[in-house]
Amino acid sequence: MKQDLLRFGLTDDDVRRAQQCCLQKIRRGHYAVVRPCSSPHHAVLHSPGAAEPISYPQTFGDIRDQSENLKPLIRSRLHELRSGDVFSHISAALIHGIRPPFPATDRAEIIRTGYHENFPTLRIYNRIVPPADQTTIGDFAVTDLSRTLSDIAHDYPLEISVPMISEALRAGNISKSDLFEQMKIRRRGCRVAKQGIELSDPLHESQGESLCAVKFHRFSIGEMIPQVTVHDRAGKFLGRCDFKHARLPLIVEFHGLGKYYLNESGPD
Repeated sequence: MKQDLLRFGLTDDDVRRAQQCCLQKIRRGHYAVVRPCSSPHHAVLHSPGAAEPISYPQTFGDIRDQSENLKPLIRSRLHELRSGDVFSHISAALIHGIRPPFPATDRAEIIRTGYHENFPTLRIYNRIVPPADQTTIGDFAVTDLSRTLSDIAHDYPLEISVPMISEALRAGNISKSDLFEQMKIRRRGCRVAKQGIELSDPLHESQGESLCAVKFHRFSIGEMIPQVTVHDRAGKFLGRCDFKHARLPLIVEFHGLGKYYLNESGPD
């Protein structure tokens, strides 16, 4: 927080200059150290005596960096939670270690029973989270993984939910039955959520392939089976394709570069 920086002996001018180097303003009054720095003037920011343990955000040089930049904002809200509040939706997913396929929000998200509000850097959902749907990861009170992905399936489009659910299914951390069980307590958004769960598949080997599955659905292209081994008429192995049509002689490959260059300036 700003008062911590002043307590370390930095002036307002020092803080402004540090923002051109290793310090990033997260929101009003809150800052995060985002990269190592060799300047002796900023050494105090990287010392063990800093307000928070130093953990620099990962840098990928692609679209994933925007999700990484959301993590300091989430942490900045940690000590402001009220009793019963839990991080939810994309915030909870990031805490669980699951990223959205592309930036889905620029706000931290929490559930606070009896209160709903949107702020520039925070969204509060008025929901009830039973104790069975809550967990703690490190310092963070969060919705458990099945509730987190269920909330995302109900409140975000298929392009966000399907890749995230598929990733969790692929890792074996969740099952579709867990997610369908979560739907029993919901009243709104169930049709879209059900579609998202059905389109998700642990056989999708990347979030890009999950996005392909969503596109097939959007354009009413059915019967596309993921990860099919293909042989010639003599039975000789030819390869494994990302998608094969159940009846037609059609296969679809997701361009592998998309797994590694998820940004607008990457290879075409």
